[in-house]
Amino acid sequence: MTLLYCVIVVALTIVVVIERRALRIKAKHRWWFTILLWVVALVMLVVPFWQHTSQEYLISGLFVAAVLILLTLWRQGLADFAVINGMLATRAYSGLTGYLLVPEKDTVAATFYGGSVRVTTLHLLATADQITALLSTQAPQIKRLTKAPENQ
Repeated sequence: MTLLYCVIVVALTIVVVIERRALRIKAKHRWWFTILLWVVALVMLVVPFWQHTSQEYLISGLFVAAVLILLTLWRQGLADFAVINGMLATRAYSGLTGYLLVPEKDTVAATFYGGSVRVTTLHLLATADQITALLSTQAPQIKRLTKAPENQ
């Protein structure tokens, strides 16, 4: 089981590194979520040492802590091939039909649609022009919208 845990952590580490290198425009970081996961990871590191029950318990605690720490390193944003919203929520541009940009104080809220269905909203750390330039070159089939589509 220990070998399986190591393989999973190594594979997840590779995926996180590839994802971080693929991002062209990053989204605003969710610090509250990161802090929460770091606290849980710290608990999962401390409790097995404190209880001294078994080696398997210690190894599984280390595994859970490593996975939680890797989850905090996952960033949201736009890559050349997809909208990356989460580890299980990467949307290829081919599945999207439009996007709506709303400038905010420090970010630009980019809402992506598949038909009239809202797929995701990201608060991107870029200007509307930078976002439009990336999407027009990487995903010309996605149209910039002036208002949210009507549900039919």
